[in-house]
Amino acid sequence: MSNGPRNGMWPSPFNEASGTKIESGRQIFLTDCTLRDGEQQAGIVFDRAAKVRIARALDSLGIYEIEAGTVASAEEDRQAIADMCQLGLQSKISVLCRGITGDIDQAAALGVWGVRISFPISPLERKYKLKGIGDDEYLKRALELSEYARRKGVRVIFSPYDTTRGELPFLRRLVAELQRAGTVDRLRIVDTTGCALPEAIRYVVGQVREVAPTLPVEIHCHNDLGLACANTLAGIMAGADYASTTINGLGERCGNAATEEVAMALEVLYGVRTGLDLTKLTGISKLVAELSGVPTQVNKAVVGEGAFQHESGMAVAGLLQDPFTSEPYQPELVGQKRRILLGKKSGLASISYKVKDMGLPVPEERFPEMLTQVKQVAVNKHRALTDEEFKAVADTMLQK
Repeated sequence: MSNGPRNGMWPSPFNEASGTKIESGRQIFLTDCTLRDGEQQAGIVFDRAAKVRIARALDSLGIYEIEAGTVASAEEDRQAIADMCQLGLQSKISVLCRGITGDIDQAAALGVWGVRISFPISPLERKYKLKGIGDDEYLKRALELSEYARRKGVRVIFSPYDTTRGELPFLRRLVAELQRAGTVDRLRIVDTTGCALPEAIRYVVGQVREVAPTLPVEIHCHNDLGLACANTLAGIMAGADYASTTINGLGERCGNAATEEVAMALEVLYGVRTGLDLTKLTGISKLVAELSGVPTQVNKAVVGEGAFQHESGMAVAGLLQDPFTSEPYQPELVGQKRRILLGKKSGLASISYKVKDMGLPVPEERFPEMLTQVKQVAVNKHRALTDEEFKAVADTMLQK
């Protein structure tokens, strides 16, 4: 059991000891759907120019596949999709299609690499969205749609959404038939309402792999109960080689698994190289926050402004000796910087660090007095001090 830093990361040695690992040589592909499911978050609108900017950024990040939108959504979306297809990106461009041939026709005409046929499988969804069709009719239409798309010359990802509330015997039957027919390039398992446990995701993916061992699987999880990242990792552990995610975890209701979180969990906790330029994660997060109008949570994992900010005296005292006492990986890996804030919870180590860092002429014997003043200002302002405010405290104190 190893216990030490590696490549700027220091995960728990119990990860390795638990036997939880991804087989050597396995490649995990991230398929980002910020431009489709991310925009489906209520109130978000990406115009044509914004979609192209985000697509370029995702391509620069190294995303394997960009789910660029829904062809039936709007003419501007179709224009944006066509633009993306003509950019010469390394990332593959796919789009969401409803279970009708007209959508597939439009997608193929736009020049996309692949289509994602969205066809709900749970009894609840089928009752209200597919007029209650039975298993035999569902299977017939699924095979016809996937075969039709294949004849159009596009890759086919079949997405029987609300998978985690479906019926297992029929899911197994569907998957076996799709593999036998050979008209589907990938199956996407969808936790549409974020209602499954990680163990349930592993079980479902395992069942699919059992009946269709050669059919590639993608996992797409929503975050209604805060489990999207954990569920995505559970799906990968069970055999899904594709993870469908969004920047900043955008998406309907509570969002989806965040691209940055899944990527860093794979890199740090499993030691899997994702092929992404991790240093660009924070930059693309800021871009998407700006264009979506949805500010990123301050303490958001990986990309939040506070992800590498430290104030607590005990934490800073250890951090200044070895950053790994408070951080699992170096902030520079994701394009972040470490910051030490001065506030109510600070200690003398923080004062000493800031005085030296800012080149302030404060003698060490006055650090305790300075700390008292800093705490008082922080209490009065209900927040940490800015560097300018700290300098003002120093100036006032030195004048006494």
